[in-house]
Amino acid sequence: MRRLATTAHALLALYRPLIVAATIVAVVVIPIGGSRLWIYNMLNVAIFALPVIGLAVITGRAGQVSFAQTTFMAIGGYGIAIFTTRLGWNAWLGLFLSALIAAAAAVVIGLPMLRLRGHYLAMGTFALALGTTSFALAATFLTGGSIGISGVPALEIGSVSFFDQRNAYFLCWAFVALGLVVHALLYRSYVGRAWRAVALREDVAASLGVNNQWFKVLAFTIAAVMASVAGSLYVSITSYVSPDLYDAGVGVNLFVMLFIGGRATLFGPVVGAAIVTLGPQVFSGIAEWQNIIFLTILLVVILFLPNGLLGGGAPVPRLRQWLPTALPRKDVAA
Repeated sequence: MRRLATTAHALLALYRPLIVAATIVAVVVIPIGGSRLWIYNMLNVAIFALPVIGLAVITGRAGQVSFAQTTFMAIGGYGIAIFTTRLGWNAWLGLFLSALIAAAAAVVIGLPMLRLRGHYLAMGTFALALGTTSFALAATFLTGGSIGISGVPALEIGSVSFFDQRNAYFLCWAFVALGLVVHALLYRSYVGRAWRAVALREDVAASLGVNNQWFKVLAFTIAAVMASVAGSLYVSITSYVSPDLYDAGVGVNLFVMLFIGGRATLFGPVVGAAIVTLGPQVFSGIAEWQNIIFLTILLVVILFLPNGLLGGGAPVPRLRQWLPTALPRKDVAA
């Protein structure tokens, strides 16, 4: 078993660059020779990859578990819908203002909430995600309730409309590329080093002069902006927004994407989004077994690769680690 584990690690070390290269090639080739279905699928991958990149910043780098991404996606989605359909403003202005509102909301929410730690923070942000759906359903005067808001105009640059699927494809992947660049630059800067210190030991980071609260709020805000932009892009492409787009299940899927790809990696969010979005379609021919097979594969990946497909350093567990150990016997006095 030990030799098998060593061989598995060697293979993974070789396949990680190949996985990244294959993903990049697919992104470039599909709009050239792919069908409309594959363009649509990869468009969805890009829209989900952007908030997962933000989740990698707040969770993978700063070490803070947050389920609030769907809240900020809702701000972006409803923001662009309200600004364009009710106020008649330009769609780009709606996207930009929605991102600003999401950033301001992240600061206001993050200052008190990020004082929580561990599972308390996870529970707090999960409650926020649940409350977002409830608010969107109840605030009919603002969100349209369960009916939602339709007729949202598409983003445009001159005569180029991003309602066209191929144009939208390039736009969304350009935003993903920008998100990856921002993530990489921040991680390699003083900010990234401060995040690593906060994630490892907050008390030690504070003793070194790191303002823990400020850096956590900064990561939370960056993640919020990325989620808001993704929400705005999706609504501008589909011309419709409703509460169903932002339920708690979407937030859980974002975490699955992050952990499958690798929470502390650069390209992990993109790979994870591709696997979770496209994976079920591989088994579409056996619909009755589709979810069982795919979820079983995800479970195996999480158990045996806890750092994700692109995350290195975690040992492949040996079989005996999963077997129950015998309980110590206690001598009973006669």
